[in-house]
Amino acid sequence: MDRRHFLKATGVLGASRWLAGSALSLALVGGTAAAAGADEDSLAVLTKAADGQVAKTIADKATSLTGSPRGLTRQIRRLLTPFVWARSEHYHDEALLPVVEEMLTTLEGRQHADGTYSVGNRHSPPDTGFLIEDMGLMVSILGADDHAASAGFSERIAAIMAKAGPGLAAGGVHTPNHRWKICAALARIAHVTGDMSYVTAIDAWFAEGLDVDEDGIYSERSPIYYSEVTNPSLLVVAHVLERPELVDVVRQNLNTSIEHAEPGGDIETIQSRRQDQDHRQITLRYFYTQFRELALLDNDGRFAAVAKRIETLFSKDMGDFLGDLIERPELAANLPAEEEPFTDFSRHYKTAGLVRLRRGKLSASAFGGSDWYHDGVESPFYNRIGSGLSTNPTMLRAWNGKALLDSVRMVPNFFSMGHFRSNGIAYEDGTIRLGNELKVPYYLPMRPEDRNEQGVYALSRSVDGRFYSMLDFENRPVATRDLKTAVEISEVDSGFDLNLAVTGESDVEITLELAFREGGEISGAEALEDGTYHLLDGHGSYTVGEDSVRFGPGNGAGLIEARPGEQYSWAGGDLVLKGPRVFITGKSPLTYTLELRFA
Repeated sequence: MDRRHFLKATGVLGASRWLAGSALSLALVGGTAAAAGADEDSLAVLTKAADGQVAKTIADKATSLTGSPRGLTRQIRRLLTPFVWARSEHYHDEALLPVVEEMLTTLEGRQHADGTYSVGNRHSPPDTGFLIEDMGLMVSILGADDHAASAGFSERIAAIMAKAGPGLAAGGVHTPNHRWKICAALARIAHVTGDMSYVTAIDAWFAEGLDVDEDGIYSERSPIYYSEVTNPSLLVVAHVLERPELVDVVRQNLNTSIEHAEPGGDIETIQSRRQDQDHRQITLRYFYTQFRELALLDNDGRFAAVAKRIETLFSKDMGDFLGDLIERPELAANLPAEEEPFTDFSRHYKTAGLVRLRRGKLSASAFGGSDWYHDGVESPFYNRIGSGLSTNPTMLRAWNGKALLDSVRMVPNFFSMGHFRSNGIAYEDGTIRLGNELKVPYYLPMRPEDRNEQGVYALSRSVDGRFYSMLDFENRPVATRDLKTAVEISEVDSGFDLNLAVTGESDVEITLELAFREGGEISGAEALEDGTYHLLDGHGSYTVGEDSVRFGPGNGAGLIEARPGEQYSWAGGDLVLKGPRVFITGKSPLTYTLELRFA
């Protein structure tokens, strides 16, 4: 798309003024949306939800005043958005203003001399960036409202932004997405203050290159950060600085996000390198304005359908998006005709180590992109957990309507190495292949030339990554015990066959774990005292309403040993998912086929 088309389509005029002088813009500011062809249904949903936040915001004032500056800023936004909105039941309700005054005074007092805020991290530029995003929106909507009783708030918020500018321009980051949040905040500050020197700092970050792969997946591979940070930040920079090429990046991410999403609103996270990799229910909700904007920009019926689905699924939680549509009224236009977004497909996302497919109401994800390994070679990350690393051991996850097989995992009882994690993933001729090979060492006596007469050796990490000792592990000969695992996942009628082969060390207990989402019923497996199940023979099933998953066969009464491994257990951590869990057991050498059938 060329720049002129982009600016015309998005309503960006001149120096990227947020509230363009179109008929729709002026009608929204005046609260007469219907006359200008705005999306009445969407505005009704967002208005009702925004009004519903006001009472709770006021009731929780004391907590907000002593809590995070980020949270406090959002609470101010939740009061000012209905205040400026003519269709709100709180429109120009001056009873809200003393609460805003108290909150804003507290926020001013907590800003450091360098303009930053502390939110866990001390004097944090990226956390300050999150505040600035809300502040920039509030300055825009207050300025458009131009109400005498609230006019002073706009000036005070703008002053906070101006004070923050130098600290953000010179500040640093901790994670990839922080860069784009700082850029968006600096763009906001440049817009409010007119100081375009901040573009130099923005350009320095963008000169590093965007951390996005050929599939539109950002380096953190996290839907939380796609939807709440990176995509919104790129769109802000695109509009303020007139850089339409950034919209292309967001568009590609949204296309992939549809493929990773479920009709019920869930979105796949097993590939993530951030906190959402633990299978918490991450949803499409925060993608709302992004899908809405691109639907209008591209006349894309799939994106329109996703935006409308989000409104339906999360109607009570849509209040925070009203401010976006007030600030940029072109986003409130009627959406194009809807087209079904959730169609059948299969795709291998190579850099993420993920395969996704959809067949009617059945969809599945296979994962082999853990940072436990790297490019087929043991890396510095080998057998490690930590923020920013992908370590999820789930090899397969599948939705069948309302029946969710949350995870298929395997744990060999082998030197406390924990769960099987694949060293990569291949997808050819409809077959998904996973595998790894563990070589766990015993350490032999030092070679004569490496001995120390005082018996003092370097504190070092064992080659298998499990522990540390003053044994200078890297310079010792070793003898290893080896275990090799290969998994082939094949599509069959109504499901999958998982063909497992574990070879090498003999008599290693193998535990296969199937975890299901809470809310269904397990049958056909033996219930254990701790609330889990053991499938000894035959097949079991998990059922939610009319949707079911059939699994098996059982493989006898072996030992259940599903501990997470040395790295987790030493710190008292685990990898247990909520919901019913079924175990199938065996011993190496093992050849076994897990049959999964969905109805």
